[in-house]
Amino acid sequence: MSSLLKITKELLAVHNRRPRKSLGQNFLVDPQVLERIVDTAQLSPDDIVLEIGTGLGVLTNAMAEKVCKVITLDPDLEMLGMAKSVLGKHGNIEFIPESFLEYDPCLRGWPFNKIVANVPYYITTPIIEKILSWEKKPELVILTVQKEVAERIVSNPGTKKYGSFSVFVQNKAQSNIASLVSRRSFYPAPNVESAILVLKPYDKPLYDIDEKVVRAAFSQRRKTIRNTLKAFNVDFEKKGIDSSRRAETLSLEELQELSHS
Repeated sequence: MSSLLKITKELLAVHNRRPRKSLGQNFLVDPQVLERIVDTAQLSPDDIVLEIGTGLGVLTNAMAEKVCKVITLDPDLEMLGMAKSVLGKHGNIEFIPESFLEYDPCLRGWPFNKIVANVPYYITTPIIEKILSWEKKPELVILTVQKEVAERIVSNPGTKKYGSFSVFVQNKAQSNIASLVSRRSFYPAPNVESAILVLKPYDKPLYDIDEKVVRAAFSQRRKTIRNTLKAFNVDFEKKGIDSSRRAETLSLEELQELSHS
């Protein structure tokens, strides 16, 4: 048993607390994965980091030792209190009892330059959508997410995993998978494997793509774009794009072409 796993179980037992599935609570207990996340984030003493989901403070603690400040969000007040009891030695951690999906950085003056988190898997997609929709972008985003989601994000045109979410993310950020993470690295172990996802948001999207066109194109994957984009009156011949193709074969540049009839 790793020291992190032992500490996690002991802390939960002391507070008579069990992880809540409804909040997607799976605690990181693998010190090697923790080190990988921190290394991938390239943390420096000048960084102010936003963490989504404090949990028991394992990642929070590791980051607080390297950066200027950690701002950590968690809607679970009891869990936040448990983390505070462990992290009290640090004077550079701000605890915010709030869900990330309700958090508005604009009201706080955009006080961070990086986001590093082991995110609750059931809200991974809305979390990424929110981050990449902000007017002001963090310079680096490191998220431990479900492996399948990470693979969808970085997938290429012509592959089964390439879809509307791939297009959304790739148009707004450089993305890659830094490392795969075993389910055994968490307690309790989730039912899925994980991955450390790296996002470097662009100042502005690479292409002027209409998201309505993208959603329509991918709405029925087995149909051709001649059928899925019928409502948009696209002149495929003028665009130089074969209307018998399926959406999963289209590049970002081609989707931009189809966005402007």
